[in-house]
Amino acid sequence: MQFDSYIYGIFLPIVFVLYWSLRHRLGAQNLLLLAASYLFYGWWDWRFLSLILFTSLTTYCTGLFIKPDGSRGSRYLTVLNIVVNLAVLAVFKYLNFFATELSLLLTTMGIHAGWTTLNLVLPVGISFYTFQAISYTIDVYRGDVPATRRVVPFLVYVSFFPQLVAGPIERASNLLPQFLRVKQWDYAVAVTGMRQILWGLTKKIVIADTLAGAVDIDFYHPGAMNPLALIVGAVLFSFRIYADFSGYSDIAIGSARLLGIKLQPNFRYPFFSRSWRELWQRWHISLMTWFKLYVYFPLGGSRHGRVRTTVATLTVFLLSGLWHGADYTFVLWGLAGGLLLIPSVWLRPQREIGEPQLKDIPRCLAVFAGFTAVFVLFRVNDMAHLNEWLGTIVHGNYSLNYVYGWVELVKYVIPLVVVEWLGRHEEFPLARLPFPTVVRWLIYWTLTALIIFHCHGVDRQYIYFQF
Repeated sequence: MQFDSYIYGIFLPIVFVLYWSLRHRLGAQNLLLLAASYLFYGWWDWRFLSLILFTSLTTYCTGLFIKPDGSRGSRYLTVLNIVVNLAVLAVFKYLNFFATELSLLLTTMGIHAGWTTLNLVLPVGISFYTFQAISYTIDVYRGDVPATRRVVPFLVYVSFFPQLVAGPIERASNLLPQFLRVKQWDYAVAVTGMRQILWGLTKKIVIADTLAGAVDIDFYHPGAMNPLALIVGAVLFSFRIYADFSGYSDIAIGSARLLGIKLQPNFRYPFFSRSWRELWQRWHISLMTWFKLYVYFPLGGSRHGRVRTTVATLTVFLLSGLWHGADYTFVLWGLAGGLLLIPSVWLRPQREIGEPQLKDIPRCLAVFAGFTAVFVLFRVNDMAHLNEWLGTIVHGNYSLNYVYGWVELVKYVIPLVVVEWLGRHEEFPLARLPFPTVVRWLIYWTLTALIIFHCHGVDRQYIYFQF
């Protein structure tokens, strides 16, 4: 079930009405959320419900026996649960890749590998809920959150449908307590949630899905394209993946708000960043926070000199690349992102303070150019595709006669940038519109009309569903 589908437009209001009709019965509310979450996830393939249930129950049971005393037994249980969760993730996400690569390596040595890959289907959202389960185990061991004995709220914590398949990745200290207390109906919060859902749908359907067609054409066969078209296509892809993923996050956070649940923000206008460091504080915040807490800090963070900080930084970004996919292009993407951060590690620049101003636009453009170059690695299919793209950029015939994608750049990208620049002081542009009621409703209905007009095109899955 996708957020931009008609079925979700029916599903969410039904859950909303039933949920608040049970407002004084916390246990019934949690059972409803659990049933709704499993229905939401099972809509793709009901067989994978057993996988998320396995991850949830093993993590829940492990937490019951972990004591935050640093004892050897608790440490072993923590490590065992992490290994089990990562093993499940590795089997479905990386087994085929490594088996294929090992077979090729053995072939070059004159050894014929007789195995065949299993062609396992990657369960939607497995990377997200696995990381969420692991964070609970580690937090219980550290004493950051007490282990819960209430199984239903914990199952909901792992499977909560708004953020189940593409985040934000939540820590138990923020999300789990919200399922353990009675929520009070707040009209203002619900209205904000509706506005955020509207803005998320606008970014997904009107912008991301429209840009996808131009991007696919530019990247389909780069060797036959005008190099300028490839550059425009790379820019369009940067905005496409941003509008797609941040749009999903907006709908997820807005849907949770309708249910009285507060999720952490996942994007804060990343293309207005004035440095590469600031970009990663604004892009996919929940994942970068996860790696910071559970990888970067344990490796020493910035407390043990620049060399160790460099190693920790590169490790985080290499793991982030591998988390996104089992392919060399993702590893290179992670490495490139880490390398661009190294100068800030050694130069120790001051942190940016406040929101960007007009004088910061040249710096924002420079950071965006680096982002676009790095995210080409995210879009290409494999190393051969990357070589073809780079070959055209270096040796291609540049011409202004025909550059595909300019229309999409003017019609969709520029309005998005202008709207988000004007609304950058708010969590999202529609959060607080300083206009009379009539003007605000005119904006809402205009966006709704644009969504309806654009939703009859190709049905495109959210990019991050594949991770």
